[in-house]
Amino acid sequence: MNSLAVRLFFSATVWIILTLLSAGLLLSDLNKQNNFEAFDDRLNLLVETLIGGSKVDSSEGITVVTSIGDPRFFQPYSGWYWQINKGNKTLSRSRSMWDQVFTPDKRLIGGRTQFIDSVGNNQDQVIEQKNLYIVEREISFPGITEPITFILSGDTFEYKENIKNFDNTLSAILIFLGVGLMIAVFLQVRFGLFPLNKIKDALFKIRNGDKEKLEAKYPLEVQPLATEINDLLEHNEKIVERARTHVGNLAHVLKTPLAVITNEIDKENKLLSNQIILMKKHIDRYLKKAHLESVGKNIKTKIAFIEFLNKMVLIFQKIYPSKQIELDKGFKEFFVYGSLEDMEELIGNLIENACKWGRERVRIKFENLGKNEVKILIEDDGPGLEKEQKNKVFTRGFRVDEQTPGSGLGLNIVKDIVEIYKGKIWLDKSSSLGGLKVNIILPVSLI
Repeated sequence: MNSLAVRLFFSATVWIILTLLSAGLLLSDLNKQNNFEAFDDRLNLLVETLIGGSKVDSSEGITVVTSIGDPRFFQPYSGWYWQINKGNKTLSRSRSMWDQVFTPDKRLIGGRTQFIDSVGNNQDQVIEQKNLYIVEREISFPGITEPITFILSGDTFEYKENIKNFDNTLSAILIFLGVGLMIAVFLQVRFGLFPLNKIKDALFKIRNGDKEKLEAKYPLEVQPLATEINDLLEHNEKIVERARTHVGNLAHVLKTPLAVITNEIDKENKLLSNQIILMKKHIDRYLKKAHLESVGKNIKTKIAFIEFLNKMVLIFQKIYPSKQIELDKGFKEFFVYGSLEDMEELIGNLIENACKWGRERVRIKFENLGKNEVKILIEDDGPGLEKEQKNKVFTRGFRVDEQTPGSGLGLNIVKDIVEIYKGKIWLDKSSSLGGLKVNIILPVSLI
């Protein structure tokens, strides 16, 4: 889980789920408790109404003079029953009990029991089974030797149904609320991380040379980060500038003594003279490579590439008048953002190698690859390279012909330049000319 947005969303989602689940369980439990207490209070009120509406008759019995108004006490097997006992004798009961009575084994005083209803000729046939809650009171009346027991039951279906409906409604509300909160968290995370995306886009432009630093205003929490990045960019710029200065100083420090040595050497000592010239080439190459590694990414100039290439071709046609250099004239102009010196080093090395090893012809073509990429192809009609040579030619110090003067750094530096500019380079055999074909892909701008 490397994404900060995913981490924030996941942690917030887990917290929301746990909070809503806990709240749901608590509210559901409170609702169950409240419903049960209300149901119990109702049954107690009904049994007190029954007691209050009863009077003693002349035979030490009980007569109900005020009936309970709930019609369910008149509906057979409704689950709402009342019964008056004197000892084990039933004195009176509600019409809803029909031919049934409460017996000690069928009731649980102050709790729940089951009352089995049966009708018809087959008394063993169970029509339905109800969960009843029974309330019982024992009352002593004047003139009656034994206490009178008042029993009243209510079907728990109603109060359980209320609980079920509440739980269903609560679940729907919590799910809706949870989804809404997760959407809000998602939007909050996206909006909250938006300044970081702005910084990312700005850094991309800085890397491409379109900006020098972060200029936008950011939230208070992000502004210190932007400030530190700007300070870092400024620090790196100073380091790069210092490196460029050191590279220039090194060039002067080395070239001056070599020039003095060259002047002092006997001109007839060709071996020593050639070695000094070779040393100067080595120094120039390594200084150039150091220059590429230190500043290649930071110098950004808009180069009209085909216009630049036409000038390079004119130069090499004068250097190699015997070679025919063909340039694709039908390709639309495109632009490369970078250092003009880098492009001269890159293209100059490749054209020079093609003219050096080609017999008569050198061809330069272009292919538009889309996605702001152009392929540059440089071909010759020379001997080409073997497969093993193609794999080694970009290695520092490798030379195809050891008898030919050179440092063996040309194609190595070419490869370094291409990689610095986020491009690709590889070698093939030219199908049309028969020699070497150099393929280069560079990111470009077509406008």
